[in-house]
Amino acid sequence: MAFVVAEAILKKLGPLAVEQVGLLWGLGREVLKLKSTVTSIQAVLLDAEEQSGLNNQVQVWLQELKQVLYDADDLLDDFNTEALLRQQQMDGSGNANVQLLFSSSNHLFNGLLMAHRIKAIRTKLDEIDENRKMFNLQTRLEEPFALNKSRQTDSFVPSAFVGRDKDSAKIISLLLSTNGQQKVEVIPILGIGGLGKTALSQQIYNDERVSSYFQLKSWICVPDNFDETLVVKRILESLTEDKVGDLQLQTLKSKLKNKMDNKKFLFVLDDVWDNGDYESNWDSLMSFLWNVGAVGSKIIITTRIRSVANLMATKGVEPHELQGLSKQDSWTLFKHVTFKGEAMEGGERFVRAGEAIRNVVDWEALRDKQARLDRVDTDKRILATLRLSYDNLPSHLKPCFAYCSLFPKDCVIDVKMLVQLWMGQGYINRGQLPSSHLYEVGVEYFKGMLSKSFFQESHEDQRGNVKNCKMHDLMHDLALEVAGEENITLKASNPMVDDDVDLDRLRHMSVDFGGVRRKSWPVPDSLPQATKLRTFLPANLDWEGMNVREGKGYEMFFSNMTSLRALSLYGGQMKVIPPSIHKLKRLRYLNLSRNGMETLPDEIIKLVNLQVLILDLCYELQELPQDMAKLSNLEFLSLLGCWRLRGLPLGIGKLTRLKELSTFVLGTEAKISELKDLDNLGGALSIKNLGLVKGRAEAKAASLNRKPNLEALELEWNMLDSDNAAAGEEMTLEALEPHENLKKLKLQHYSGSSLPSWVSNSLKNVVIISLSRCGGLLYLPSLAPLVSLEELELYSLEGLEYIQIEEATSPSSSSSSSSSASNNNPQLLPRLKSLAIRHCNNLISWWSTSKIEVPLFPCLSALDIVDCPKLAWTPRFSVHMGKVKLSDVRSDLLGEFAASLPPPHSPTHSRFKELTIDGMEGLQVLPQELHPQLVSLESLCIQSCLDLTTLSPPASSEQHLAFSLYYCLPALRCLQMWGLMGLDCLPQWLQHSSHLRELRISYCHGLGCLPDWLPKLTMIETLQIKDCELLLPRLESRTAQDWHKVEHILNITINDKMVQRNGNYLELAGNDQHQEQEAEREEEEEDDHEVLPATSAQSSRYVLLLNYGKAAFL
Repeated sequence: MAFVVAEAILKKLGPLAVEQVGLLWGLGREVLKLKSTVTSIQAVLLDAEEQSGLNNQVQVWLQELKQVLYDADDLLDDFNTEALLRQQQMDGSGNANVQLLFSSSNHLFNGLLMAHRIKAIRTKLDEIDENRKMFNLQTRLEEPFALNKSRQTDSFVPSAFVGRDKDSAKIISLLLSTNGQQKVEVIPILGIGGLGKTALSQQIYNDERVSSYFQLKSWICVPDNFDETLVVKRILESLTEDKVGDLQLQTLKSKLKNKMDNKKFLFVLDDVWDNGDYESNWDSLMSFLWNVGAVGSKIIITTRIRSVANLMATKGVEPHELQGLSKQDSWTLFKHVTFKGEAMEGGERFVRAGEAIRNVVDWEALRDKQARLDRVDTDKRILATLRLSYDNLPSHLKPCFAYCSLFPKDCVIDVKMLVQLWMGQGYINRGQLPSSHLYEVGVEYFKGMLSKSFFQESHEDQRGNVKNCKMHDLMHDLALEVAGEENITLKASNPMVDDDVDLDRLRHMSVDFGGVRRKSWPVPDSLPQATKLRTFLPANLDWEGMNVREGKGYEMFFSNMTSLRALSLYGGQMKVIPPSIHKLKRLRYLNLSRNGMETLPDEIIKLVNLQVLILDLCYELQELPQDMAKLSNLEFLSLLGCWRLRGLPLGIGKLTRLKELSTFVLGTEAKISELKDLDNLGGALSIKNLGLVKGRAEAKAASLNRKPNLEALELEWNMLDSDNAAAGEEMTLEALEPHENLKKLKLQHYSGSSLPSWVSNSLKNVVIISLSRCGGLLYLPSLAPLVSLEELELYSLEGLEYIQIEEATSPSSSSSSSSSASNNNPQLLPRLKSLAIRHCNNLISWWSTSKIEVPLFPCLSALDIVDCPKLAWTPRFSVHMGKVKLSDVRSDLLGEFAASLPPPHSPTHSRFKELTIDGMEGLQVLPQELHPQLVSLESLCIQSCLDLTTLSPPASSEQHLAFSLYYCLPALRCLQMWGLMGLDCLPQWLQHSSHLRELRISYCHGLGCLPDWLPKLTMIETLQIKDCELLLPRLESRTAQDWHKVEHILNITINDKMVQRNGNYLELAGNDQHQEQEAEREEEEEDDHEVLPATSAQSSRYVLLLNYGKAAFL
């Protein structure tokens, strides 16, 4: 890590301005000597850092060196900071002569003081440089870092291949089977880097059964940018075993067609990314291969990106997602590659402790350095072995990895925050990529470490980008080791700093609040002595925040710790930010989220190095400092949840380095035109109070169409705007056309009667659209051009009456176009997965000028219709329906919906797994059309249907018997009944649902007893009963009438009290304290497993609402 610090120092010594500062104070010679010494030492640091794990003397030498380098870094940072402050005073005049920035009257930069500091640092460095000679360190050069460096793969089977027998068998089975509906099938293999996607494909590719089945085989390593011409060329070269010159695509295809000659082929496209125009290239390639291959041809693709896998997979084929190796397989792989199968004492413990480091990529490199282990004590061999993987990291990644020791084990790490923190510490270097933004380079750093399994993937967005992650426990141990005495994590429950901690060497601190329930955190008495701290970071915070005790706590951060680069005081309950914050002049990252201040002090603009300012959930914040524009290095400004913010200050548009601005509040000062020059904006942008925009010209000045990096856009009007503002809002919205790269769009409180033309014409890449409280919309036009749309949410559109489900046609051509539409039947919104329509009180129907013969939305997996009392008709829906919720709608809509689905024996039969029926007034019995559709149902929730008297079908006894035997919900796992006042017994067919695991019954006042056949349902694990007044007396004790029917159930809760837990009966009478202890223990265990407790049908209902009502934007 010292290498990176030295590199940062040399970078600061490089600019002419800094050298002139030195010359101005007569320090030119000292500055040049300092640069020469650091350069000399840096040349051997790579070798020194590698030897430090084995040589204690080298380790001590490095530690001493780092302390001096940190001092030098602080000194040079002071020079640069003063230059920025003086530049700020001169109104940002970057062309002024540097000599003018420093005069003899500048007391902050006293010449004698600077001379003393530089000479003292130089003297220490010279001594350290002299001492290095005793270690015989070798000069080594760092290899340059390149983004997206492509690796070449081939079809040869790797020497070590274990643990993928089931994966291999499943994919080979798919390869050797023929789907009569698909001529060419595509099977994606999905997984993070290093899991073994390529190795698995190599094994399958060379399987004898596969080789004999296919007439042609070809292995193609796909370039980073999926280019059809290059892929076709590589296929042709692979099949002919000859080089092909630079030919046109059409010529290449002609030659390939002749070679393939309608033969059955297997192609492997390895390592496909989503760069470039990969979608259109893929569509064109598939169209060609479809016409030249024989029935039964297959294509395997490997990719890390879920969206790529979903796009390329053949309809009906799920991407095969690789999981990590089992512990036993990991140990087998480890022995084979690292120790050539020889025994290693404690090695199996190493694999278990690391939860199976599931990556084969780095084991080959470990074997080459195995000889080093002989010199390490046996007790340290396990961690030393893992350290070899760390040694193989490029030098620029090593401090990034060590920094992660600040996050406690099992902590979920936000990737954006992590990269921002790396930026703040100066760990990220553009190197040979000056045009790249530091943040983008940092993301590539993270990807590099993820691909080597230093992190575990936790969550991805729709484009396959990792949003958060975790670190393996053993990797965390390694990070602690390599960070050494510079990093420390305190437990909030015991905030004492151990006496053996050298506070003078301490650079980074975090506080683990995991599992701590306290109103305030006492600052350790010794903490103010850690004056060289560069990071203070709370971790595992809950909603309560940190809440440092009043008094010296906050002032300590602002006055004592002036070396801080990153400071988070999330949830600190601060009402006022003290002016002394300006002393943190080296600060790059500042998080003041969830504090109670109404304003920020003007002195904050003196934090001229600030790159990241986060003020989320500061509910009382009303205004920002007037001179915010002077924070010229600011790249991230987040204001999420600052509801009382009255506007942004004038001149905010001068912050042209801004990469993300979460919220732009229009007020009396900053106008929307301030956005004009913020062309680097990316991420999500929310523009509020659009009613203040006067006319099309003012709106157009925002130049949203010049912001290609913007992914999400929310446009919000004030809900108190006058009713006659609709026409003006339509003009404003038309002028706010975003760039075509936009992925998410949300409109809120828009009162116009129509959507702008660009919604259908320009947003070809939009994935999510949310329309909320747009009361003026009378109908929703066809969104057919939005071929990438995956989620559509319509919320509280009070004026909406119709939704168009076809291409709009002009009146003069309606008859002809109607006929054409009927014949073609194009699939509307082919990628739509989630459709939510809520609180649209006047919605009557879907509208079409022609009969729609095919199911709409072929990929739809979630349908949520809530509080649409007039809706009388739904079109035919998808075959992939997974979750359906119908709430507060007409009761006949349920039958209409069921009738619109394909019949059970149809190949397009919908197999949805979750069904919620809620608040259907007048529903007395479940419609007969619904029953055959339930054969795949796993979760059924029926609630607040007051008139429902039975769950059995309205049919003759013979039909009822058939239903019981063949349509008795064989896959049902969970049944919830809530507020069914007319229900007097459980349905007979339920006794055949042998896989039922959960039964929850609440507010069913007519239910008098449990059926005698209930003990037959031996798989039930959870029973919850609440407020069933006739049933509860029959279960009040183990001697009650119905207890013998439920005693086999492991967990029983009655009226929110646990009666039986894990098969153990809990006495109810006189044992409230025991009940509370059990509840607390259950809550703690559920917290540990991150399970949302559902101890009643009411809470279950809430969970269901959460599941179906998840946000469709941001």
